[in-house]
This record gives sequence, C-alpha cells and structure tokens, in this order.
Amino acid sequence: MDQSIFSGLLDMRGGAAHVTLAVSLLSLLAVWWPLMHGTLLCWRARAATRVPSPERGEAGVGGRIAELIREVRASAAGAASNEPDAFVRDAARQLVVEEYESSFAEPISMYSNLLPPIGFIGTVCGLALLLYSMQMSNAMLQLGGLAMALSSTIFALIGYAILESVKIHLYGRLARSIDAGLRLEA
Repeated sequence: MDQSIFSGLLDMRGGAAHVTLAVSLLSLLAVWWPLMHGTLLCWRARAATRVPSPERGEAGVGGRIAELIREVRASAAGAASNEPDAFVRDAARQLVVEEYESSFAEPISMYSNLLPPIGFIGTVCGLALLLYSMQMSNAMLQLGGLAMALSSTIFALIGYAILESVKIHLYGRLARSIDAGLRLEA
C-alpha cells in the first residue's frame, strides 16, 4: 500500500481520529443492517404469535390453527371420512409450525448467522489497520485499529445473542399460541 494515502488522511486536523471514527462507523453499519432486519422480523413474528383471546377475536397463530382445524374438519366431513380428532389437530399444528418456520424462524436465523462473520471481517480489518499503523508509528491510528477490531466483534456477537434469544422466546410464544388455538377449537 502507498503510505501517502494514509499520510494525507493523517495530515488533516485530527486525521487519525477521523480514520478511526470512519472505520468504526463502517463496522457498526455492517453489523446494524442484518441486526435491524432480524429485529423487524422478530417484531412481526411477535405479532403473529399473539395468543388469541375471545375479546380480540382469533388473531395470531392460535386463530390460524383454529381456522385450519375447522377447514380440515369441513373437508373431512365433505369427503365423508371420519378422521380422528387427534389427526386433525396434529395436522393443523404441523402446518402452522412449518408456516412459522419458513416465514419467520429461518429468516431470523439467516440474519443472526450473518453477524459473526461480519464481526470477524471487522476484526481482521481492524488488526490489518493496527499492523499497518505500526509501520507508520502512529499511536492514535493503532488504537483506532484495535478499537475497530474489538468493537466489531462485540457488536456482532451481542446482536447474534439478542436475535437468537428472541427467536427462542418466539418459539415458546408460538407453542402457547398453538395450545390456545387448540383450546379454542376443543
């Protein structure tokens, strides 16, 4: 690399601070994008897994499962076959879980699984900046490179932990909502 690129940046007032700030903001932006999209999906999944209540009508997954049970029963009655009630309930449960996983759980996992590699990329870039700044003997830029390396990893791992824990919580909410829907239809 040409030292004149970094030298030009460092000759400006507070150049090292500008470089450090720009690189740190870039790593935060790289972590923020998948974290925000995963958070929005979690919010939609939270609304979708709302436990139904008679006062609100049958909204959410429980309402969907009650609706599916009625549809399966109606089609079974139309076909003049007597499907066991346990079969109908289990089929409706499986349909709702598959729909939830494809609509919410898998995309949330995709966004959360993007975060650790992004943090690792930020760590490698920060360490490269640190090693290059050692050659230039610039202490401020060295601290900035180290800060970027550590902050990108921390932000990415915290975001990963948040998305995964919310996804686990939403699975519990889904189970409660399905149970409530099955009770509505019982």
